[in-house]
Amino acid sequence: MTINWQDLFQHRKAVARHFGAVWDLPVKKRYHVVLGALGRPGVQLLEIGAGDRGLGKTMERYWQSFDYKSCDIDPTYPHDFSSSSDIEGEYDLIVGCELIEHLTLHDAADLLLDCFAHTKAGGKILLTTPNTYYPPGFLRDATHITPFCYDELAGLLALCGYQPSAIYRLYHDSLIKRFIKRVLFYPVFRIIGIDFAHQIAVVAEKPA
Repeated sequence: MTINWQDLFQHRKAVARHFGAVWDLPVKKRYHVVLGALGRPGVQLLEIGAGDRGLGKTMERYWQSFDYKSCDIDPTYPHDFSSSSDIEGEYDLIVGCELIEHLTLHDAADLLLDCFAHTKAGGKILLTTPNTYYPPGFLRDATHITPFCYDELAGLLALCGYQPSAIYRLYHDSLIKRFIKRVLFYPVFRIIGIDFAHQIAVVAEKPA
């Protein structure tokens, strides 16, 4: 995909106006809590960058019976598709966790276009990525390529045809650490422009 930088910038600004600053985003403990609320028994789910396919087992706690397919370039596990260009069928939900930051911006756009083509009308996509306002989340992994700020990722989804519908910060820690980071030190974090949440999750919908 050839990216029109001005269009991406306008989408990013629209996301920031609609959802506010990063500190305004609601906090959820884990991405599968967000995902669980998006689906239902019988849902058709595609995971990209699926790794060990563990998400299939995790979501059984939420939906019991559903159709799970996986896509990953790593042949270690028996995936249904080896690349996004091999994907077949249409899905109610597509999820990619800690994947998008391993791609260049152009490759990320191409992946999202492939996902869009295989999302049912009214279906949703959920992407998680390290929170750029929590620098260690991105910088500690040498395989990370592109730092996606929450408005940049949602803007790219919009550029690829999706409509961003929700953005969350993901954070789970011990009670004492939650108190220190979310209450005691939080004013300081905001002054210096950082956040306690390690990840963000963006949900977007394919127009019906």
